[in-house]
Amino acid sequence: ILLAPKHNQTTKSTTVYIKQLMFGPWNDIDPYVISLFYFLGIWPLVYMSILLVDGQNQRLNGTLASLLAMALGGFILLPYFALRRDDNTRKFKLNLFIRIFESKLIPILLMISTVGLIFFAGSLGDFHVFLHEFWTHQFIHIMTIDFFVVSFLFPCLIADDLERRRMPQNNQFQFYFYLCFIPLIGPLIYLYKRQPLQQLK
Repeated sequence: ILLAPKHNQTTKSTTVYIKQLMFGPWNDIDPYVISLFYFLGIWPLVYMSILLVDGQNQRLNGTLASLLAMALGGFILLPYFALRRDDNTRKFKLNLFIRIFESKLIPILLMISTVGLIFFAGSLGDFHVFLHEFWTHQFIHIMTIDFFVVSFLFPCLIADDLERRRMPQNNQFQFYFYLCFIPLIGPLIYLYKRQPLQQLK
């Protein structure tokens, strides 16, 4: 963040960029930037699929951390991980929101959105334009780093989630752990494949 380029008069302000990304028009924004922005909207929902349970007995509330990440960016998750305790697998309560995020429909819809954004960026975007924005615009620079931060933090949650679902770690942990390093795609496959919590009742 400290090395991010400073804002100058020749680039859009962050406020203008965010308004355009949310409401349009997109005609002067590269599709890679658009996709990245919406990837960061998908990530908090992916995290919520685990943190609704994982965060119940933590010092910081996991649900709140996920919601704040949606509004303020993935960096807000760093305090949660810094204070998070492992082996938090025994005590949890199922509620309506957990049941919703346990549904296979959630990862399916998020996967469709993710794949659509990937094709949108890959077919219509110009990666050189994106790189120029990354090196010259503070907002794009921080947003890109934010994406990789949340991508590489997610696998840290897998071990406890597997144990919570009585999925044998010795057979599956290594596979799912490395799978989840594939940004968004890997975690969404994991969320679809994992055993539902309600089967443990």
